[in-house]
Amino acid sequence: MPLKFFIVVCLVVAVNTGMGLIVPILPTFLKEFGFSTAGLSLPFLLLIVGRIVSKSFAAQIIQRLTNRGTLIGCLLLYALVFCAYPSASSPATFMLLRFFEGIVEGISIICLTDLAIALSSVNRGRLMGIFGASFGAGFVLGPTLGAIVYSLYGSDAVFYAGGIIGLLAMLGALWLPLMKTVPSRPPGVLSALREYRGLLPSYGPSIVRRATFFSFMIVLPLYSSEVLALSPAKVAIFFTGSAILSFLLMPFTGRLADRVSVKKILAYSLVAMGLLIAAFGAARTPLSFSVLFALESLVFTFMLPAGMKLFADDVEQHPQRTHVVAVFGTVTEFATLFLAVLIPALVALSHSLAWGFIGLICLVAAIPFIFNRLRYAEGTFAAEVD
Repeated sequence: MPLKFFIVVCLVVAVNTGMGLIVPILPTFLKEFGFSTAGLSLPFLLLIVGRIVSKSFAAQIIQRLTNRGTLIGCLLLYALVFCAYPSASSPATFMLLRFFEGIVEGISIICLTDLAIALSSVNRGRLMGIFGASFGAGFVLGPTLGAIVYSLYGSDAVFYAGGIIGLLAMLGALWLPLMKTVPSRPPGVLSALREYRGLLPSYGPSIVRRATFFSFMIVLPLYSSEVLALSPAKVAIFFTGSAILSFLLMPFTGRLADRVSVKKILAYSLVAMGLLIAAFGAARTPLSFSVLFALESLVFTFMLPAGMKLFADDVEQHPQRTHVVAVFGTVTEFATLFLAVLIPALVALSHSLAWGFIGLICLVAAIPFIFNRLRYAEGTFAAEVD
C-alpha cells in the first residue's frame, strides 16, 4: 500500500474513531443538560445539518487551501471542538459545538475521499476495500475506546481524548500531497446535480452504505428489543460484529473488484442485500435474524469496494472531481435527513414495512447494473448467433 494512501486510511480511522468515541457517554451527558429521551436525537440531527452546510462551501475552501491545507485546518478545529465540549455550560452551547463538529467532519470527509480517489489509480479495488474498511475500524475503535476512557477517567476525559486524536491526525495530514481539482466557480447544488447526473448510478452504492447504516441504527435496536427480546448489550453485538467483518474482509474482497467486472458484482450484491434486508422482517428468533444479518454483512463486504472503485474510476480524471464528491455528499446527507423522518414513521406502522423499505433502497440502486448485465447478455447472445 502506498504510504500516502496509508496516511489517508489512518486519518479516516481517526475521524471515525472521534465520532464514535462519545457514543457511550452522549445520552448520559445530554440528560445532564435536561434533554428528554426524545430530544436526544436533536444533537445527531444538528450534526447532519452541519455536514450539509459544509458541502456548500467545501470546494471553494479546498480550492484556496488545497486538500492538505484544508485537512490540517479542519483537524485542528476538530481537536479544539472536542476540547471545548467539557466547557459547554448550556444546551445551546453544546448544540452550537455539535453543529460546528458536523461542518468540520463534512469537509474532512470530502478531502479524504478525494485524496483516496487520486491516490488509488493502481490496484484500486484492493485499496478501496481498505479505504471502506477504515470506516468500520473507526466505528469499532471509537465506542470501545470511549467506554474504556470513561470508566477510568470520566466523561470530560473522553472529549479530551477526542482532541488528542484530532491533533495526531493533523500531524499525519502534514505528509499528504498538495492537490486541488475544483472549478473556479462551481455551480450550485441543483444545477451541479443536473450536470453530474450521469455519475449518480456509480455513486449509488455509497448512498446505500449511508442509508442502510443510518436506518439500521434506528430500526435494529427497536426490532431487537420488541420482537427478538434482546438486551441493549446484545444489540450492540450486531453492529460491532458487522464492523469487524467489514474491517477483516474488505481488503480481500476489494481484490475481486480488480479482477471481475464491478458492475457485475454490484448487480448481484445489491440485489442480494435488498432481499436479505427485506427478509429481516420475517425473522422471529435471534438465531434466524443473526444468520440473515451475517449473510447481509458478508454481501456488503463485496458490494462496497466494487461501488467505491466504480465511482473512483468514473471521476478520477474529472476536472471538477472535488466538487462532484461534495455535491453527491450533499445528496447523501439530504437522503439521511429524509430517512430520519421516514424510517421512524414506518417502524411505527410495521417493523417488516421498515425493513422492506430499506431493502427496496438497495434494489433501486441495483437497477442500472441489472440493465447493464442484461445488455451484456444480449450482446453475448447476438455474438454467438452470428
